Amino acid sequence: MKSDGGDENQRPFDGSRLAVCAAATAGLGVATAEVFVRYSPRAHDVGPTAAALGDAFTWIFGACVGVSIGSAAAALFVRRGSRFFAGMLAGVAGFWVGVMPYVVLTAPSDESFSDAFAFAVIVFAPGFVFVAAGAGLGAGLRHLRSRV
Repeated sequence: MKSDGGDENQRPFDGSRLAVCAAATAGLGVATAEVFVRYSPRAHDVGPTAAALGDAFTWIFGACVGVSIGSAAAALFVRRGSRFFAGMLAGVAGFWVGVMPYVVLTAPSDESFSDAFAFAVIVFAPGFVFVAAGAGLGAGLRHLRSRV
């Protein structure tokens, strides 16, 4: 038993770092999605439906990569508690605080709120997988860094 107050993982979470990481994850999700859409190569011989589907896929992939990077960063930077859970919490919170409102608020005018919300919920499925991968990667890197 340690005499300095216990094991590092037994103490509560570092709330301020977790909140900053969740906000950064929200921004990374939206910014990365927009960068992916803006700079992705487009074929010039496709119709409007294929182009819209291509842009949607690119946007979803960019948002997923952004929240993955944010959840990995949260797992690396949090000082107390479970690193993996901190990464997951920051990633999911970042998605619901940043990506979800962005999708709903920037929907085209001919799209209803329920359609925009349904699209955002669909984006959450791959986003959750990317968040888990990012949190695992960040926790693993933190573990490796502490052993060296």
